Amino acid sequence: MSSLERFQAYADAFEQTLADDNWQRLEEYFTPDTSYDPGDGTVAVGREQVLTRLTDGVNGLDRRFDSRALSATEPKLDGDTVSLSWQLTLTKDGAPDLVLSGAEHATFKDGAISKMQDVFDDGTGESLTAWMAAHGDLLTS
Repeated sequence: MSSLERFQAYADAFEQTLADDNWQRLEEYFTPDTSYDPGDGTVAVGREQVLTRLTDGVNGLDRRFDSRALSATEPKLDGDTVSLSWQLTLTKDGAPDLVLSGAEHATFKDGAISKMQDVFDDGTGESLTAWMAAHGDLLTS
């Protein structure tokens, strides 16, 4: 299976995991020493930490909204890295949509992701901060 096919399998498994919360499903897609930079100045190292970080991110943001819609460009392969641009639209009754956008880069080693990085588009962090300041009280934990 090519890195592009493997990345698509991971992306499909991630969406399925959002529906059923089975995070163990994603273990096979990461090397034991994988790292994840979610674009917030932190880095998770090791498969367990990466999965915890992904789970916390989904629980801390996506699942606090009424709906979530993800669109992405066709993934491209450059060497051993698969990259794509994405846009995430989160909706919450009583508030305007929150739209986040950026790129994801996943570097593969031996058929698994050894490094993953999210890079937010300019202004995305500021948009998130402003939305949370104005409407964050609508989100329940």
